[in-house]
Formats: sequence, structure tokens, C-alpha cells
Amino acid sequence: MGSLLKIQIPNDELHRRLGGGIPAGSIVLIEGDRGTGKSIFSQRLLYGLLKNDHTGTYVSSQYTTPEFINQMESLGYSIIQELIKRRLMFVSLYPLLVGVSDRRKFLSRFVGEPRLWKSDVMIIDSLSALLPPELDMEEIRAFALHLKRLSSLGKVTIMTVNPSDIDPEFLKILEEASSLLIRLSVKVFGGDLKNSATIVKYNNAMGIFQKIIPFRVEPRVGFIVEIAAVV
Repeated sequence: MGSLLKIQIPNDELHRRLGGGIPAGSIVLIEGDRGTGKSIFSQRLLYGLLKNDHTGTYVSSQYTTPEFINQMESLGYSIIQELIKRRLMFVSLYPLLVGVSDRRKFLSRFVGEPRLWKSDVMIIDSLSALLPPELDMEEIRAFALHLKRLSSLGKVTIMTVNPSDIDPEFLKILEEASSLLIRLSVKVFGGDLKNSATIVKYNNAMGIFQKIIPFRVEPRVGFIVEIAAVV
């Protein structure tokens, strides 16, 4: 595609560390255990994309709409205007997941809802909430094919996943389909716990990127890229 979706916001170097932004057509997979910052990372990407005039859909298995607005506000990332102007569509899976016994066709119904996929960027946080309890390889491959079709149209898909919550075979399919694979972890560095993002794979990068990005999160300030390297 040759174009780059900008994610730059003031006082934040993440765009530079990621090579200037996210290439159009990217399939982004953010992996990490609980507490490593997957939601924060995806929320920072969302805010940066919105602030650079891209439209987004954010699908959450964790937040209701008021909770999501409050969460973004707590980071200093107000998205109320974007919601009002319909530049951001927020979808809460929380009410759908409570008491749902038959999730076997949940993923295919999700894929088959065209209104969800109109935005420039789709963020799914987290993907495991959409998956059937028993692995259906045909459905999984259809999902991967759907992502590839969106990619060919220049749309970006960002997904978070906890590897321990997902079948290894499906995770392998997702990793192979992804063009940008980011693995989050928490490590001890200088006596403190530090979050870090390791770029495992980055196809079609349009600028120099940093392989390991240490970061922290501060209330009202948001996502902060650390200067020191985490080894």
C-alpha cells in the first residue's frame, strides 16, 4: 500500500520507536500474560490513530461503554468527542458474554457483521473472548482469511491475546497471519518491575524501529516510553 497510519501524539515517542506509525494493511498481534499491559498498549494505539484523523472500532471483553470512557480519561486520552462524531465505534462484549452458553458461532457472527468493519482500524481486546470453547479449524482459517482480505483493502486489525487462554494451533495461525507481532512482558530492571514490548516480527516496516520498547503508564499522562533499555 505504501502508506503509513500515523499514531503520533505530544510527549510520546511510541510512533518513532515503531518506525513512524503502522503501515496500512497491517495485522497486529499483541501477546502477553495478564498484567503485561495489552489493553493499555492497544488503547494508546487507538488514541494515536484517532488523533491523526483515522477512524476506529474498539471491541472490548472487559469494559462497558462508561467504564471504557473512564479508563481512557484516566490515561489522559479523552475519546468522548470521537464517540459523539462517530469516528470511534465502541462495542462491549461484556453483556453478551455473561450467561452465554453457546459460543460456537460467536466468531463467525462477529466476522459477518459489516458495520463493525467499516473503520480504518479494528481493535479486538481480547480475542480469546470471541473464540469457541472447542477449536474449529475451519472457522479459525476463515477468520484468518477475513483478516487478510481487510489487509488487502489497507485496513488495520489490532488484536490482543493471552497465549495461555488460546489453543496453540490457533495462536500459530494468528502469528503466521500477523505482519506485526508484539510480545509484552514484565521484567525486573534496576530493582523495579518494568513493562517492555518486544517486536518479534515487523513486515513492511517503513522506518527504523526499536526491537525492545520499555514503557510505563502514569495516571492522566498515559503511556510513557522509557529511555533505558530492558535486557
